[in-house]
Amino acid sequence: MTQITAVASFRRVTPGIVASARLAMANDVPDVTKSEIALLLKRAAPVLGIDGTAYHVMDILLGLSRAEDWKGAGRPIVAISNAKLAEYTMRSERTVMRCIRRLVEVGIAAYRDSATGRRFVYRDKQGDISVGYGIDFTPSRVRAAEIRVAVEQYQVKLNRELAAKRDISRLTRAVEDLSNAFPENSATWREQVVELQNSGLDIERRAEALSALHAEIVVSTTIDRFEHNLSCEGDISVMPNTNTTHESIYISNNKRPRSNEREDQFKVGSKAAYMALEKKPPADARTKQAGLDGREGRDPDTVQGEILGSVSIGLLQVGCREAQVMISTRFDNWSSLGRAGETLRRMIGLSEAGWADGRAKVGLYGASAILAIVLEKSLRDPEQISKPAGYFRAMIDRAVEGKLNLERSLFGLAAGFYGASGETGQ
Repeated sequence: MTQITAVASFRRVTPGIVASARLAMANDVPDVTKSEIALLLKRAAPVLGIDGTAYHVMDILLGLSRAEDWKGAGRPIVAISNAKLAEYTMRSERTVMRCIRRLVEVGIAAYRDSATGRRFVYRDKQGDISVGYGIDFTPSRVRAAEIRVAVEQYQVKLNRELAAKRDISRLTRAVEDLSNAFPENSATWREQVVELQNSGLDIERRAEALSALHAEIVVSTTIDRFEHNLSCEGDISVMPNTNTTHESIYISNNKRPRSNEREDQFKVGSKAAYMALEKKPPADARTKQAGLDGREGRDPDTVQGEILGSVSIGLLQVGCREAQVMISTRFDNWSSLGRAGETLRRMIGLSEAGWADGRAKVGLYGASAILAIVLEKSLRDPEQISKPAGYFRAMIDRAVEGKLNLERSLFGLAAGFYGASGETGQ
């Protein structure tokens, strides 16, 4: 088929549209698999600024493309009308047109317009496209390596920002503790912290400046406070008495391997044995006593204990496998799940305010677990969840009302994964 990409005269041409058209005309196009490019573009969505309905439209178009068109001389062209896309996404046709335009202008698709603007694809007996007009994803094939590098750099930057946020929180508390310990200088130190917070510096530089301030305060409060007398005056000369004779094996076996106190800690029913079962957010004791009334305004630890009381981190790993692949993070423990919350938020297009509200209502680990489930469901069936951010808020409300069962959702996701992959789950 011809490799000339025509843009209809009725379109308002922009530099982004022209650049995508040139990419679609390339002859040396690398081979990629459909599943690989689909996963790559979804991971690159935050980098490219694709969210909401545009993300949904992209997912539908990628799903309609044929796997064989992504290799060799094929061109992954999708011929679907705006009306049908509007029906699938439950949006207006003008909204769908704007979403397709965004995909074209960010350089992952190109217009391949017919003279009448109608989209259609004709194939020969071998299944190759002989004539095709529609949305051409050849630019994604051409830019696959570039997009992959951009995703990796974005992930590195995101990890640095998360580390800087943790440093800022930790150092701010440390300066506040020092201010309470040395009230004569507290006003100056607190003022310096406020100035750094309002300085307009990016988060990484702000973390570095706060670290330098903390180090300066520590030095100023500890200098000349302790005497460093390292002389040997007053020492006594005593030869060490080291017994190098090993005990008999019979004597050693008769001795207790640990103290009575340590063994008592792990008796059945003790608090230490209960806490050692699993390091996860514990359910508050008040959870079992709370009634169904007065759900609004409840303590987030109580709600978090309710929704995670029967959920293990292993069940989250199995149920949310695609979400972990998407963000390149494994949920090894609850801390790693909590650290992944910011990345999960961006993947479903949730605002910072919505994320903060969710944490305030159900706790960090509860909100992160709900985010992981929402992302997993949206990846498996995008048509089921057209608004992931709204779905997250609805689950938060159900959790506050005491009507959310995460265990059942995760078992359903785990069963769906093993059913689709043919694994036994053992």
